[in-house]
Amino acid sequence: MFTGRTMINPILNIIFDVISATPHLKVHELAAHLKAQSALPELDKDPHKDLFKRNFIIMNGLYQLQNELRDSHCDVHISALDIYITDLNTKRGSSQLNLRNTLQESDPLKSYYLDWGNYDTSAEEVELLLSQFWQSYLTNSNNLVSQQTQIELIEKWQLPSKYDLYTLQKTWRKLALSCHPDKGGCAADFNQIKREYAQLKALL
Repeated sequence: MFTGRTMINPILNIIFDVISATPHLKVHELAAHLKAQSALPELDKDPHKDLFKRNFIIMNGLYQLQNELRDSHCDVHISALDIYITDLNTKRGSSQLNLRNTLQESDPLKSYYLDWGNYDTSAEEVELLLSQFWQSYLTNSNNLVSQQTQIELIEKWQLPSKYDLYTLQKTWRKLALSCHPDKGGCAADFNQIKREYAQLKALL
């Protein structure tokens, strides 16, 4: 079906529309949105190969968007547990931007998924990838996300670079009280703060 190693992803615009309208998606949630829009038909009679090819197209599209949107000073944050578009102009300091770009370029999954030569592989290879590769993906992605998230959230939460649990919890309580729905705050803002707190706590 796909032969060109640098071919434009056929559902690039649909992926962009979904993650623009619904930020902070997990990979499987993005897949569910695409399935609901009938954007990904059956790609292989073998169910394992079909699942692999669907995942490949999704990840390929995300990494293509990441490259494309840099010209617009935006970035696509890609991990199994969190996908969203962020404005690089809101990041302060050239050193932070350079580190972010370095982390993206060092992502071993990026070169894999941008190479369409990896799309059509044997059933045996697919079974091995589905059983082992995704566990490796989660481990590698979480390491990259930890560094990227730390840069963004420490600044937003005004934490010291070497924060501890006590400092984080104290800041969390202050922010939670300021935006808690029971205190007249916004539920969406409160849920966002909860997600960020969980991310920061995981980095300790």
